[in-house]
Amino acid sequence: MSDIESIRAKRLAKLQSACSKREASTEAIHPENSAKVDPKRKELKGKSSLVSLLPKVKKDMDKMDIDSASASISRISSPKPKQPFNLKLWKHKVVCRTLSVTLDENEKDKQYLPSLKAELEESGHELLFDEDQADSAIVSQLNCGKKDVLGYLVDSWKKLDAIASRFSKDENYQSKMDFINNLKRLCVSYAGISIYLPDTFNLPPIDFVKELLKGTAVPFEFVAELVQRFENDGLVEIFAPVLESLSLMIGRMNVENVEPRYMHLLAQLCSLKPIAAIVTTLPSWPCSDKASQVEYNTFLGRLASLSVFTNEVAAKYFSNGNERSYREISSSISSLQLIMTNHQEQLFQIVNSLIRVSAGSREAVLDFFAKVANINHKRQSLQADFLSISSDALMINLTSILNRLSEPFLDLNFTKIDRVEIEYLRRSPRIDIREETKLDADQKASDEFYSKKDSGKSNFISEIFFLNLAFHYYGINGSYKAFEQLLNGIRDMENYRDRLIADSQGLASGPQAAQVHMQIDRINKKLDLDRSFVYCYEVMLSHTACASRSFNFLNFVIVWLLRLVDKQHSYPKTPLTLPLARDVSPEVLVLPEYFVETIADFLLSLLKSGSSSLELHTYDNLVDFCIAFLPEPLYIKNPYLRSKLAEILYFGVMNNRGRGGILNDALNTSKLATQHLMRVLMSFYIEIESTGQSTQFYDKFNIRYFICEIFRSIWTRPSFMGKLEKEQQQDEDFFVRFVALMLNDATYLLDEALIKLSEIHNLQEEFLREVKAEGVSNETMERQQRLSSAERQATSYCQLANETMSMLRLFTSSIPKAFCAVEIVDRLAAMLDYNVSALCGPKCRGLKVKDPSKYNFDAKRLLSGIFDIYLNLIPYERFIEAVAHDGRSYNKELFDRAITVLTKYNIKSSLDIQTLRGFVVSVEKVRAEEAAEEEDLGEVPDEFLDPLMFTLMKDPVILPRSGVSIDRDTIKSHLLSDPTDPFNRMPLKLEDVQPNDELRERIQAFLSSKRKRKVTSE
Repeated sequence: MSDIESIRAKRLAKLQSACSKREASTEAIHPENSAKVDPKRKELKGKSSLVSLLPKVKKDMDKMDIDSASASISRISSPKPKQPFNLKLWKHKVVCRTLSVTLDENEKDKQYLPSLKAELEESGHELLFDEDQADSAIVSQLNCGKKDVLGYLVDSWKKLDAIASRFSKDENYQSKMDFINNLKRLCVSYAGISIYLPDTFNLPPIDFVKELLKGTAVPFEFVAELVQRFENDGLVEIFAPVLESLSLMIGRMNVENVEPRYMHLLAQLCSLKPIAAIVTTLPSWPCSDKASQVEYNTFLGRLASLSVFTNEVAAKYFSNGNERSYREISSSISSLQLIMTNHQEQLFQIVNSLIRVSAGSREAVLDFFAKVANINHKRQSLQADFLSISSDALMINLTSILNRLSEPFLDLNFTKIDRVEIEYLRRSPRIDIREETKLDADQKASDEFYSKKDSGKSNFISEIFFLNLAFHYYGINGSYKAFEQLLNGIRDMENYRDRLIADSQGLASGPQAAQVHMQIDRINKKLDLDRSFVYCYEVMLSHTACASRSFNFLNFVIVWLLRLVDKQHSYPKTPLTLPLARDVSPEVLVLPEYFVETIADFLLSLLKSGSSSLELHTYDNLVDFCIAFLPEPLYIKNPYLRSKLAEILYFGVMNNRGRGGILNDALNTSKLATQHLMRVLMSFYIEIESTGQSTQFYDKFNIRYFICEIFRSIWTRPSFMGKLEKEQQQDEDFFVRFVALMLNDATYLLDEALIKLSEIHNLQEEFLREVKAEGVSNETMERQQRLSSAERQATSYCQLANETMSMLRLFTSSIPKAFCAVEIVDRLAAMLDYNVSALCGPKCRGLKVKDPSKYNFDAKRLLSGIFDIYLNLIPYERFIEAVAHDGRSYNKELFDRAITVLTKYNIKSSLDIQTLRGFVVSVEKVRAEEAAEEEDLGEVPDEFLDPLMFTLMKDPVILPRSGVSIDRDTIKSHLLSDPTDPFNRMPLKLEDVQPNDELRERIQAFLSSKRKRKVTSE
């Protein structure tokens, strides 16, 4: 016996054995029918009813007529008298009609079975079909060389199902239903054998996938019965090829040739638990070790690979974007989003079925997701190699599944927040966080902490929580990073093209010019394609429903993190209190930075793009999150990570496309914000002065710009009125430190801005002269590049300087006395005087540039803001004295000229002009008095002079390490900007200095002697 024949014999033996057991079961349930059934029949029945799976018999069956075949049997040609129902004849008619067979050679529309007829006649059996003869009839049909065996069996099953659906519940109902079900089971059983053992009947292989994809050709109810029938024997052989084939077909699709019926069929199949149980045992289920191969070599990866990121899609829907209307672009985006949404819904249904079928299947699904995350860490690299990572489409689609799986525990009241166990990270977690930077722990401390394993078993909610967080970091945020790199690449390419165009204008026609023009054409084509991909990213990243699901999840993460650091661990049931505990739990310090970074980056992406999903949420938790962690280096060591929280607040209070900032309402009503926001912002303004990075000097300006804008936004809100004065009164040293840094910024930024504007003025003048004299030359093009660089820097400096000056104007109007502190008033006066000199002095013509608004430069507005600060501080004698002491920039003629400018252009009111004129008079009076006093002092010994300011010391102190004596006010002012000894650069604190009483007494004696001499001489 051959191997094939042996397999076939074993299969048939098992089949017969299973059928005998089912028959015995049927007889036990319906003993009244068992006497009528041939005990030798070999019908194939399912193991259990499918009523719980799929409706096959309608509830109103008793209201319907029986099948026409049954009706014709029950009728008599003569209406009188009525014949009793003949069950045997009814069964015969049903078999003939549904199986298309006959024992009458005159019935040409059915298959005549002479051999079976002869057997019946020989055995003395009535020439009527029953269960046994039906079995033989099907075998005869299968052996007669039918081309479409599966179609025949499915069609027979449909006819039987239709008859059953019209039964009335009479005394014969159960007998008829049992008979119909037996025949249906026979059809299903032989269909299964035909599919996975076609050689049993010498049949060609059946393409079951093709048959299933024909829509209603194979009813889902039939498939469900097929699954039930072969669940324990043959199910894998029948359906594993189907699952693999569908996976491969779907993996080859993109939105241009997508076939939704493929995913629909697969989702239907996976809704049947026995099939769902097969999926995670397929050879293609385990995740590939190569991230770039996941969507080609794995079952789920293929399903999740549907993408809009192809050249064909980009070209068809978004090419020549400049020539397409906004409506056309929006329509294309919406259409593609609809396709992706439908696909992601089916994808979720499939995965959800796999998770629910068994614990083993659920574990396999979680392992797959974790492996994908773990092999895609490079997606967060600055220069990711796209050949070594998974695609954006795969990661976004998989993240959409995790978002849906997270929804059951994302209720509004956070009732399941305790189900997320931080111990998960110490239970050999699926996600790999070992190499990730921690919030405030080095690698050694982290490894030591996580080496102490927790013995518990993590629940499903914890598994999904940490997986989804990882996928938002490597997946969604990785895609946003790629999107940002695409935009930066477009900008750089546009700049390069513009330079080529400018260069080409100086070339005569010829080979070189032609080559440059060809290069420009290539760049324009690449730019068009890249701009098309920008819209493709919008399709995948800007969908409102998807973005909202991600926000809901990350809002849950926010609450979970705040609950960890809350002193009572009861947030949000009880309000958060600040400051946070100084004794930070180690389990918080060793959390990966990306737990916070994911939240920040995702929200910033939404805020910058103006996503419509932002209008669907509340932001109380987000405001608490930003205020709690922004000033806390004990919890989040990285200041650049915390600076993103300031950036969130900035974009959250700014108007967005004509709408108010999304955080405005939350800030106005948040008790945490009204009590702590002012100090939090000032604290971080101070801290960012030193970040430990080589770029810290320039980084701080951008971060402080956000802080200044937040201050400006909340300044006039009633809930924040008086908060700045309160901070100044409660901690004057802290406030002075803050103001001093703000003055440093204003001084540097204004100085740099005016220098760059002067450079632009000179370059523009030179460029015009050379073009007129010689035309475009290599030197001219080099100068143009220098001009472009200066313009970029001037724009940045002017914008930052404007915001800093705006802050000074607001603060000096609110608490002017604080700005007259001895440590800062001289520097403030010097800065103001210097900029008045620059704007109105002899060099002001050098600031005249073409289109100054292009650089955010408005000389009149800047001058007005500077004099607003003067007006705010004029009532204070100490400020007048500080201006008088400024021998570098102040002079009366300069101020008179500035006042003339203010008057001429109506920059200030007549009352302000009058006040300023009186101020100049006061300053001149102080200068005259001090000049007279200085003359009276005569020659002052060098040892009495401050070594930095060269003024007579009033309260000399000794610096501990350098031993230099310096005036206390001078060193206090110095330490506000630089916490080092100015003479040896060693670290220094004000409390370390020692009073030089001996020197002070000598100075006082010197002054006393001078006064006595003056009195004597008078």
